Amino acid sequence: MDKSSAVSLSTERLNLLETMRQAEAREWISRYQAKAKELGKAKATAWWQTTIADISRRRGEAAANDLRNRMNQERSK
Repeated sequence: MDKSSAVSLSTERLNLLETMRQAEAREWISRYQAKAKELGKAKATAWWQTTIADISRRRGEAAANDLRNRMNQERSK
């Protein structure tokens, strides 16, 4: 594989990763909204705090913060 196709493949992977992270943020927003309808806002917020703590523990604080930021960006669109 030559250098230009390796760079292209790397860029493609980065673009795919970015797309997946944005899709995950939209998915968590949908899940939260469904919980809020089902349980009410207070219980949905408690559920979300537990969920984001689990994500932080499994993936690291930076990943949890990135997810929160992406969710906030999606909501503000």
